[in-house]
Order: sequence, then structure tokens, then C-alpha cells
Amino acid sequence: MPETTEPPLTVPVGWEILPDPPEATVLVARGPALPPEGFRPNLVVTAQDTGGMGFRDWQAGTDELLPRILDGYLIVDLERLEIAGRPGGRRLAHHTGPGGEALTMEQWFTLVDGVGHTLTATVETWRYDELADALAAAASSWRPEGEAHAG
Repeated sequence: MPETTEPPLTVPVGWEILPDPPEATVLVARGPALPPEGFRPNLVVTAQDTGGMGFRDWQAGTDELLPRILDGYLIVDLERLEIAGRPGGRRLAHHTGPGGEALTMEQWFTLVDGVGHTLTATVETWRYDELADALAAAASSWRPEGEAHAG
């Protein structure tokens, strides 16, 4: 995380925040797996310089990239909305996890001073309904910052 120890969002109760996230990753939080050896739901916040791309081009690139890097990717919903007082958006998609799991990804994104900020929540699809309110609460508490972060 950045220099401050204050997370940029409210993490659901019982979730752990991993120390030392990789470069361009601001936060990684994981919830408990059900069963214990199963997929762990997670929240990942990233902040990356867009190389001068505007919001529309940044997201068009993301829409082209996701089907290439996520197996079985299927967009379910895409909408514009305001995030922390800035123009942004939300996408809901399905994809297949590394162990063949059916996963639901909910992603919120905004652009601040040339930095693309993204909050991605990934859960097993069968648990999405159980966790949707906690994920929405985390997203509504999210406050993207104006500069990119390194891990």
C-alpha cells in the first residue's frame, strides 16, 4: 500500500489485507474460502498511469484486454457511474478461475489526473449473492487517490 497505512476502502469484516502488494497494486484483501481449501474471494485496488489515454480509450483497451487474459470471459453488465465524485464506471463479468471455478468479477473504475484507478472484486459465482452487499459497501467507501502507487 502507499505510505499511509489507511486502506483506500472499507474491507469487509474478517477479510485479511495482504502486506507488500505488487507494483501498481494499492491493496489486496482476501476473504475466507468455503470450503477452506476453495477459492478465496478478493478485492484488488490498482492505480496505473494510462500513458496519456483518456477515460474512453483506457476503458476500450480494458474491454479488449479482459477477454484475452481471462478464460471464459463474458461481460454481463457495463454502466457509467460516479465514483468519489468523479466520472467512472462499473462492469460485471463472468470468467473461469485457475481451478476451473465459475467466477464473478465486479469492477469499478475511474481516471484521476492520468492515473487509472480500478477496484476489482472476484468471488465464486455461487457466493456472489452472499457477498454482493459487502462488495458494494467496500466500493461505495472507495476513495481513489490522484497519483499512481508502487508496491
